[in-house]
This record gives sequence, C-alpha cells and structure tokens, in this order.
Amino acid sequence: MARRIHRRIKYVVWIGLTLIPSAPLNTARATDPTRPVAEAPPPSVVLITLDTVRADHLGCYGSAAAKTPAVDGLAHEAVRFANAYTVVPITLPSHAVILTGTYPMWNGVRDFTSPGLPAGIPTLAEMLKRNGYATAAFVSAYAVNSVWGLNRGFDLYDDQMDLGGRSGHDLMLATRPGNLTTDRMIAWLDAHSERPFFIWLHLYDAHSPYHSPEPYRSQHAGQPYDAAISFDDAQVGRVLGALRAKRLYEQTLVIVTSDHGESLGEHGEAEHGFFVYNATLRVPLIVKWPGRKHDGAVVVQEPVSTIDISSTIAQAAGIPASGTRSFQGKALTRAIEPHSASPNSVQPLYAESYYARDSFGWHELRAVITEQYKYIDAPAPEVYDLKHDPQEVSDLFSEHRALAASLRADLVDVERRFENRANRTERAQLDPATVEKLKSLGYVAYQASTTDADVPSGGADPKEEIGTFNQILHADDLRRAGKYAEAAQLLGDLLRREPRLYILPFEVGENDLAWGKPREAIGKFRAALQLNPLFDQAALGLGRAYFEIGQDSEAANALEIALGLNPRNFLARLALAKVYFRENDLDKAESALAQVANEQPGFAEGHADYGVVLARKGDYAEAKSELERGAALGYRDANSLNFLGVARAELGETDKAIEAYQEALKLDPQFAAANLNLALEYRRLGNASEASRYYHKLCESNERLCQQYAAQFADK
Repeated sequence: MARRIHRRIKYVVWIGLTLIPSAPLNTARATDPTRPVAEAPPPSVVLITLDTVRADHLGCYGSAAAKTPAVDGLAHEAVRFANAYTVVPITLPSHAVILTGTYPMWNGVRDFTSPGLPAGIPTLAEMLKRNGYATAAFVSAYAVNSVWGLNRGFDLYDDQMDLGGRSGHDLMLATRPGNLTTDRMIAWLDAHSERPFFIWLHLYDAHSPYHSPEPYRSQHAGQPYDAAISFDDAQVGRVLGALRAKRLYEQTLVIVTSDHGESLGEHGEAEHGFFVYNATLRVPLIVKWPGRKHDGAVVVQEPVSTIDISSTIAQAAGIPASGTRSFQGKALTRAIEPHSASPNSVQPLYAESYYARDSFGWHELRAVITEQYKYIDAPAPEVYDLKHDPQEVSDLFSEHRALAASLRADLVDVERRFENRANRTERAQLDPATVEKLKSLGYVAYQASTTDADVPSGGADPKEEIGTFNQILHADDLRRAGKYAEAAQLLGDLLRREPRLYILPFEVGENDLAWGKPREAIGKFRAALQLNPLFDQAALGLGRAYFEIGQDSEAANALEIALGLNPRNFLARLALAKVYFRENDLDKAESALAQVANEQPGFAEGHADYGVVLARKGDYAEAKSELERGAALGYRDANSLNFLGVARAELGETDKAIEAYQEALKLDPQFAAANLNLALEYRRLGNASEASRYYHKLCESNERLCQQYAAQFADK
C-alpha cells in the first residue's frame, strides 16, 4: 500500500508541477518548427486563510460533526497535509510568516507589541507583482490591517471595515463579516482575470466571539465556533464557484489554511495565543495544484509548517530561486516526493509565543516539533509524544531528559540561524484606539515594563499564570457589559494575589472610570505607572480621570506625560485638546486637533472636535468642512451638530442650519444651545410660533439663558 501511495504522489508532482511552467502543446510548431511557441502563463494563485480554524474541526480532517462541504470537496481534489503547524498562534505574526516566508525572529513580528513588518523584509506579493501578477488582498479584521505593513506588494489591499450605521466614535469596529469580504474579492476577480493574479482572502468569523448568521447558527445549535467555521466554508465555496464560472479553477493554485487554531479549554486556555499546544498550532493546509485532476485526496503525514507556503507559491509561479533568497521555508513539493532517507531525517519544526512575555512580563514559550515528539521550552520544560498522546496530556520530560536536551539544541539552532538582530530591539508604541480594537478581538497588547528585548524575561511560567490571564480577560468582558461591581471584585482578588502585575491596577482604574468613579481611578492609574513607568495608557487614564473631576492642570500634566512616552497616542492629544478648550485656550486646542485630524483622517471624533474649535474661532467654512466630515464618518454628538448648525447659519445655509440644530435635539432634547439657536433662527425668519416654542423649551432646561434672552422674546 505504501508503495502504491508513493507512486501516486510522484504522479501528482510530475503532472501538477513539472508540466505547468512548460510550453503547451502547439500543433503549428509540429508542422513548422521555425514558428515560436508562446510560453504558458504562470498559474494564478488564491490563498485563503481561515482565521482561528483548527484542523480537527473540518470534515476532511476527521470531524464527524463538521458541515464543511466546500473545503472537504477541495481536499478531495488536492493534497491535504495532515500535520501542518503554524509558527505563531497569533493572527498578525502568523500572517507575517505566511506572507514573507520568514521566522518571527527574522521579520521582527512576534505579537501586537511588535512595530509591524519592517520595510526591509521582502513579501511574497512584492515578488509576484514584479513577475507580472495582479495582486489583491481582502481582509476581515483590524488584526491584519495595512497599518501593520502586510499590504506591501498588493495593488489593492481592501481592509476598510464598513461602518454599517455604527458610530465612528465606536473604536470597537474592527471586523467585517466573511460574506462581505468575499463579495469584494469576487467583484475584483470579475474585473482582473485577464492576466495571472494573486489573491489573498482572509476570513475572520471563526475568531471569538464566533459570528455567523442563520442558518449556520441553528445548524450548529450551542456550537458557535463550528457554526462560524461552516459559514466561512460557504464563502470558500463561493470563491471556488467563481473560479469555475470563469473557467479559471483548473489552472489556479488554490491554498486553504489557517493562521492558528483555537483552544477550547485544553490546558486551561480559552482561546489562543498564550500557549503552544496543538490545539492552537495544528492547522489545516490543503493545496490544489494547477492543472491536476485526480480522484481522491492525497494525504501527506510528514509535519510541515506554514512558513513553507510562500516558497510553494513562488515555485509554482516560476519565480527563480535568485528572487526568493529571503525565504526561510521550503516548497511543499519536498513533502510529497518519495524520500530516500529515513523519516528521522525530517527537520524539526519551530513554533513560539512571546505573548505572555511582551504583554505581561512572564516567560516566553518556544517549541520544536518532530514527527513524533514536541519539546516546549519553558521554566518547566515539557515533552509530548504526539503519536501516542496527540492531546498532549502526559508530559514526558522527566523520562526523556536526553531527548529534551537534543530537541532544545535543535530549537537554539533554528533561532541562531534565523535571528535578525536589527529587528529584535524595537517595540511598538500602540495608540489606545489600536489597543481597544485589539482588545475587542480578544488580544491584550500592552507592553510589559522590560525594555531589553534581547534578554529573556526570567518571568513566571505561563502555565502557572493561565488562570490570571483568563480572569483578566473575563474582567474586561464584565466591564464592557456594564457589570462594574463584578469586575471590581474579580480584579481586586487578582490584585491581592499579583501585586506586582502592572496591568491589574490599570484595569481597576479603567473599570472605576467607566463606573463613574474617577477619584478612585486616579490612585489605581498612579499605581500602574509606578510598576511600569513606560505605560503611556496609564498616563492617559490618569489624565482622563483628572479631567472628569475638573482638575485641568493635573489632567494636562498627565496627558503630556502620555504623549512624551508615546507620540502616537492620539487619544491623549485629543484629551489634551479638550483640556485646552475648557480653559478657553483655543489656539492650543486648534493646534492639537489639527494634528489629530491630519494624522488620523478616519477618526470621526477628531474631525468633529476640530470643527467645534474652528467654529468658536469664527472660521466657519473650515469648521463646516470638518464637522460634516466627522458626521459622514458616523460621529453623532449634540454639541458638534449644534456647532455645525452655527457654521451653516453663518455661511447663509439657513435650512441646513435648522436641520443640524434639530438633529442635535433628537440626541438631547434638553440641549439648551440648540434650542436657543433654533429660537433665534426662527425669530430672524419671522416665524413667531416656532421661535416661541423653542424659546420655551430653552426655559425648561436653562433658567440663566432664559432670563438672558427674555427681552428678545418678550412679545412671543
């Protein structure tokens, strides 16, 4: 049987790869050997990454409950790698590996506290574009937004999340449903199929909190993760159908994989990113070679890595080896060729997670994986026999110390060969809006207080801290749900157990601030800064708390500290502008808000506040432009709408001014300024009844203004 399989695999390699780059059969050349033969174009490529999909929840990987007909059908016509592993179980660094073919220690992207992909790391898309490909990416989450640098080489990088009527003030807007992303991808394909193309489609629905519409939810009642996978499978089916409809399917290289899996409670981990067990490392990998038809899937058991995907695509596209020297993986064709050497000669795979270290100050985790064993390097090292214990229940380190030492040497060798010191020291300075978006996706992206990225933290073993990690995430969920007392109790218990963990007093401060207790929050933010003096978001929180209680001088000091620690902290700059505005220092407020609006063109609140300041200074034309831009981006605020009315009125747009005032009153019927402005506007127009109505509404809410304008409405 083994020999028959090997012969069949060899046939796949010969037909699927060797013949594709060659010239097609040309009957004219057969009769006239002097006529040139046109070379066959390289195959188009579609790479689909199903975010957070673990292999064993797909039908083709053995799940009896899965409803994944599209992926299963593709696997039946393709090569399925039974033991494929991601390098990092976190969305951003995993995709950096896939799209550059380089290890994290080389490309510098280890988690969300990394600065993004450096300009000096070549990408697969850049190589394909140079070789004549049309390139496009369609992504579904902020975790792979262009801000991280993955967009290099793509003619189109579609990462814009549709507001869908949600407020631009909502910083949680960080995802797009897979059907909408697929719509955009298919529309692009319809217009760009005349030459070879490279499409990357990223679907995010299977990431917590596992979104899916009907009928998928009902079909997987009580199993939202599987429902989301089924929904994404339907999008894969739409893509394959679009390729078939355009007669592109047979000659297109199609790869379906995932950036990481999902821990559904294994080892105490609720989701992913923290540990490096198989629940989050083992991913699906299905490769349909162009020009190859066969009945039944070919299954490869040899362990392979997602770092090999770029090399595989480049080889199929005919890019010469001289153009792919940066790749550190190997084309997957090696795994489907018969081996003359023994299976023990297969090189071990590398995996890591620096999440616990970089965001909490605990220890990093690194692993090497062979056909039978996994070694995890940690303060308490672990060894697992994957063939006999695929769930990694029994740690065999004490019985296999010599094996552990050998595997650790392999790990160190990989790190030594692929380290890039130029990308090891810089840490990202994330603005708070980015942090909030990442938190909405389930990632903590703060920076631990260690400043030397070259020195191992020596911190606690993540195995000992998983409970603390899970409770921090739960407390954050409670705060978002408005359950402040429950969150406070949970965080208080954690703080008593972990008094040196800088995130905990910060989280307590954030909860107190949301709870309407700014005075209590001040002490907590100060405690967080004492534990981590570089923590700019604690300084931002401190400034916001002081602002809430009217201590403007202290608020300004704290916000200036936040900006000194992180000039990218545009929310600190926005908050500082609010301090200036309240102090009537309009010049400083204008300067700060102009910078925010310029640097963050998609940030609605920044434009709205800038417009308010401009209106206060009498620059009504610019004020109108900024206020309307904020409104177009989804910002809904009574004060900004009132000032929009003022700007329009001063520019002679009476009807539109009245419309803006009325919109402000829909949000706040007792808003005195809008009622007064409407009363004055209708008085000027000679509409006595409406002027009187809005004047009386003003008097109901603001006695001082009522008396101040009484003489003007004495006859009303």
